[in-house]
Amino acid sequence: MVISAAFECLDLQKISQCFKGTRVDVLDQLDRWIRDADTSDSAPVFWINGQAGTGKTTLAYTFAVHCKRRGIPVTSFFCSRDFAERSNPNLIFASIAHQLGQAFPSFRDQLAEVLRLNPHLASASIPFQLEELIIKPLRSTRDEFRLCLVVIDALDESKDESTTSIILSSLSRYVSEISPLKILVTSRPEQSITSVFSSSSGDLNAASQRLVLHELELGVVQQDIKLYLSSGLQDIAERYSLDKIWPSEEDIQALTTLSFGLFIFAATSIKFIEDRNDSDPQGQLTRLLSRKESSAYVQSSPHYYLDKLYMQVLTHAFPDISIQLSGRLKTILGSIVFLQEPLSLVSLKNLLGLASLAVQQTLVHLCSIMILPDNETQPIRLHHPSFVDFITDSNRCWDRRFTVDSKKQHTLLAILCLKAMQSLKQDICGINNPCILNAEVDDLSSRITANILPHIQYACRHWTFHLIHGQVSDTLIGLLEVFCTKYLLCWIEVCSLLGGLRNTLVGLHATKEFLLVCILGF
Repeated sequence: MVISAAFECLDLQKISQCFKGTRVDVLDQLDRWIRDADTSDSAPVFWINGQAGTGKTTLAYTFAVHCKRRGIPVTSFFCSRDFAERSNPNLIFASIAHQLGQAFPSFRDQLAEVLRLNPHLASASIPFQLEELIIKPLRSTRDEFRLCLVVIDALDESKDESTTSIILSSLSRYVSEISPLKILVTSRPEQSITSVFSSSSGDLNAASQRLVLHELELGVVQQDIKLYLSSGLQDIAERYSLDKIWPSEEDIQALTTLSFGLFIFAATSIKFIEDRNDSDPQGQLTRLLSRKESSAYVQSSPHYYLDKLYMQVLTHAFPDISIQLSGRLKTILGSIVFLQEPLSLVSLKNLLGLASLAVQQTLVHLCSIMILPDNETQPIRLHHPSFVDFITDSNRCWDRRFTVDSKKQHTLLAILCLKAMQSLKQDICGINNPCILNAEVDDLSSRITANILPHIQYACRHWTFHLIHGQVSDTLIGLLEVFCTKYLLCWIEVCSLLGGLRNTLVGLHATKEFLLVCILGF
């Protein structure tokens, strides 16, 4: 069970409910779908499809909260690139099954029996997981079940596109048997997802109701965005004791028009305008509205307005960025973008080998696109995954001083992880007894905290991922040779202590295959 993927456990710094009075039509449509569960023509699956920034996750979270308040059980898996477990599609059905067991005792009993007979189901294929962990227990307990909402949000944020298709194909196979579950899926219009929903030969096509957010009438969406912007700007005006005529109706309308239907544009604009590092909301709003066009943009691009905003944030924060600062910024931003789980300021500087002050000073003016906590031990996170797409695409982030090269960054992170793991040693937690099981060490958790720093834990978990997504270099091969000859067994021991031996084997196998292809051409 991935606790952080359930909607009750989401980080409310990053996600909240829809602003009051907005998205009313969409939420009413979802409400009709869930209320019509007992009718014969009610679709068991509802698919919300929308481009980045259209508010899919906010809608899914709002509807989950709404159903919970009405007494409808809710299970959920909110995918996220920020967390390795929440971007792992192999954990979706196992997590949902666990939550169903918590909500329905009879289902829990059946699930326990299934797991007793096959305790390794969590590592089984996805179709088999769905059948054994959800469909079979459901068949045995259907009469005792009642309406239950299952939310699978941001399916496109899973790190394995092929597995995403397998998840939906599996649902398609068993969609006639999932009642009384009602499944809400949200995603971007990725080909691996749309092809399954659109397949004329699949049951999911006929069994799903769908809504395309970026095809909703622009005027309706912009009214919601205008309401959100008006309230947000009014709050800023009160906080800074600004003149009551600020902002003007014309400014609010101009900013609404610039949003072009993207809620993430509106949310990022508010953060940019209220940024306390500038303490100049009037000037910030003026900068946003007076930004001149660049011929490097293709205005027909669906990302045009959001890209302009992200570029405005970067160029305002670093108006005359030097080559040296550009390199440091791309190293830090690139690391935050590609880390498989977020690190704190302290852990990030330890991994990168930089001073905390250097990291903090580099990021301090980027609070409109990321969460930079005051507490150095709290994780740094991006506000929205659309920034990842922007900063890593040279066609969208046209200023090369800011563009992050994904392969170079993964290579750097792999090198940094291999260097970090050179601090590993035998019996790093001082257990002094190689014969006992981890479960028999009463204070194992505190020993791990005291002896394996977070950035070392990160390196042990994720160096293989960064390596296979990077580029082979002499430096990388040299570090890998040192690691294999001196630290391999210590690494395996740490992975065991962290509970990740299975992922260790998978990572080693993937690394071997990658190196064979890169070096020998196999």
